[in-house]
Amino acid sequence: MRIPLRLGLLAGFMIMVSLLASVAALREYSDGPDGRGAGEAVTYETALVTVDAGVTRGMLNNPAAYHNQAGPSAPLGPEGVRLVEDLKPALTRVWSAPGAYHDPATDRYDYNPAAADGSTVYGYLDQVTGYSDRMLMNVDQCEQELMTTAAPQRCREVLKNGIRHYKQRYPGLRYVEVFNEPDRPWETRPDEPRAMPAAEYYEWYRIGYQVVNELNAELRPEQPLRVGGPVTHTFNGAYLQEFLDRYRDDPDPSKRLDFISYHQYQRRDDVAAVAAEKDTVQRWLRERGLNDKTPTFVTEYGVFPGSNSGSSFEADVLTHAAAMAALGYFYVEGGTDMPMHWVFNHSSNDRKSMFVDGTDGAVYPYYNLVRMQRMLKKVRVSADSDALTPAGLGINALATRDASGVAVLTTNYQWTNRVTHGVTVNVGNLPAEFANRRILVERYLVDAVTSNYAHDPATASLQRVQRYTLDATDAVSVNFELGPNAMSLLVLTPVA
Repeated sequence: MRIPLRLGLLAGFMIMVSLLASVAALREYSDGPDGRGAGEAVTYETALVTVDAGVTRGMLNNPAAYHNQAGPSAPLGPEGVRLVEDLKPALTRVWSAPGAYHDPATDRYDYNPAAADGSTVYGYLDQVTGYSDRMLMNVDQCEQELMTTAAPQRCREVLKNGIRHYKQRYPGLRYVEVFNEPDRPWETRPDEPRAMPAAEYYEWYRIGYQVVNELNAELRPEQPLRVGGPVTHTFNGAYLQEFLDRYRDDPDPSKRLDFISYHQYQRRDDVAAVAAEKDTVQRWLRERGLNDKTPTFVTEYGVFPGSNSGSSFEADVLTHAAAMAALGYFYVEGGTDMPMHWVFNHSSNDRKSMFVDGTDGAVYPYYNLVRMQRMLKKVRVSADSDALTPAGLGINALATRDASGVAVLTTNYQWTNRVTHGVTVNVGNLPAEFANRRILVERYLVDAVTSNYAHDPATASLQRVQRYTLDATDAVSVNFELGPNAMSLLVLTPVA
């Protein structure tokens, strides 16, 4: 039976609002909780998050389950691997470069080439399969001298041989992406994978699905390979739709499109827009008479594309973490099938990394955000915020429950705005497991000065900032402050 929120909670909240309303709109902090310098003015606002744990919204498709590990260079150290194992990845995206394992001049293959630092492809993929149930492999272009649709046979053979070899060695390889960001708008060197129009890309995609069909028939694997694309560098509507047009018009009865994949880096101040992407793809599919149940995979996302940066590295590592929380929240809202975190270690732009280079096991705020996502429960429940703009800036809340308790992840994503929120989280209609039992309240925090390597490496791991117990009740209210781009996880656990 559902029980109304206690009137006492409402009264307490009204008192708090009255007190906060007396505070000037601009406050000054001296090394305050949002980590800004002495005398720097920030806007202060209130936020009410109302969680009804009695109203479920289906199973949580947790973004913490989906990851990218770049490679083969710079593998994770032992402590890094342990920390990744704590995230329990269900699927990890990896990379295969045909130009690395095949020499077109000699037609020789080496499926275990070494990177400049001595790391090998087998070492890289062995590491991933050690912690991840399944793999998605992005198979990039062949050497450019082979990249001609007029005579694609040699590249076709190179692609097929590589996918066969890695599928045989790594049975957990489940998905194949054909090429990476073929719609790229930037200049590339003559020896690098190049941009190509959608019409040309589709010719290569056709080769990709034919190769996958042939290998599934040849190998008869327990987990058959699946194939998808077009892996655009952003949610490129024109390119994606032309790709779908080409697929619709393809007369091959064995054609297949097991998933649609793309990247998203262009919604830094409009993160809420990503929630509509899956509905948009489904509409495009229906308009073409295609299967609108085809899964959508966002295999990279963030707010710092390429070498892009913001105001400073110290600010950016927190901004990136909050952006990933906010984008993940809206991808969950929109029903995206697989939003994949990017990335454990970035080769050139560390503000997008979970781990600190050169210090095994040291983490940036981004890892701590994913760690909090992993601590969410299995079932989504209703959560409303009165401080979330239509663009997705401000306070969002992802609320969950299961038999072990309730967990609410709250994020104050601001991009470059300087708004601190005094947050009240009211959780009502607690599950039956809480009946007549005391409640353990725990809260974790990631902000400019907490759980943040850029502020203090000694306290960079996820910090618990509150822990106390309450007498048995059917509703709980917790107040705290979130500075710009701060994140907090509230966990309620029934105890004896």
